[in-house]
Amino acid sequence: MRNLNVAFAGRAGAANARAIARRSLRNFFRACVEMVIALESSDNERRAAIPIDGREHLETALAKGKGVIVLSAHLGNFFLVGTRLAVEGHPIHVLINQRGEGQFSKLLDDYRLQIKLCTIHARPRRQALQEINAVLRRNEIAVMITDEYRRGNGIPTTFFGRTVLARRGPATLASRTGAAVVPGCLVRQPDDTLRLVIEPELELARSGKGKAEIAENILRMTRWLEKTVRAYPDQWNWMNIRW
Repeated sequence: MRNLNVAFAGRAGAANARAIARRSLRNFFRACVEMVIALESSDNERRAAIPIDGREHLETALAKGKGVIVLSAHLGNFFLVGTRLAVEGHPIHVLINQRGEGQFSKLLDDYRLQIKLCTIHARPRRQALQEINAVLRRNEIAVMITDEYRRGNGIPTTFFGRTVLARRGPATLASRTGAAVVPGCLVRQPDDTLRLVIEPELELARSGKGKAEIAENILRMTRWLEKTVRAYPDQWNWMNIRW
């Protein structure tokens, strides 16, 4: 509620903000149920249940031969973005912000394999970079959900008119590898069905100017996220922000 009021400068109104917050939580828990259902679904059932808009944008990006970073967010059913792409025959790798240690982590890795996703753990960082670089060199797809704005290290950027610290990962990788960055979200429809919306490749700065280029590209990615959140405010996880 606090983040909603900050983002919309109080214009949403208390009652509307509460409704958005409730629908956001409902969306998240429904997505968790859909994760379980996905385990028992065939590829044909997944294909029929989740249509794709903009698949041609992904194919155009892959045709460049330098790999694709699918830029996504904690919006709609973010758990199954990669699964729906994998149904079309694409090898899919998902970057997860946790260590690959312990029984619970191994359980989640196994679950992702069952729904056609290969896990890359963000830590240790050097190993993660090596794995993602290898994925992109093979002209495959890495799904990165990069909308957590928390305290700590990061690049200051503007989000809803306020300053947040953004992760530099996708911008750095795109700059170093030449990979295309293609936004994609699994959006919930009014009847609670899902639709994968793939947008055209983001136009990034590719001047080779180091930190300045990274900061500019992070800003462009954050602008995309703000536009998407404004379009679907009740489908985004509003607990991911620390202004």
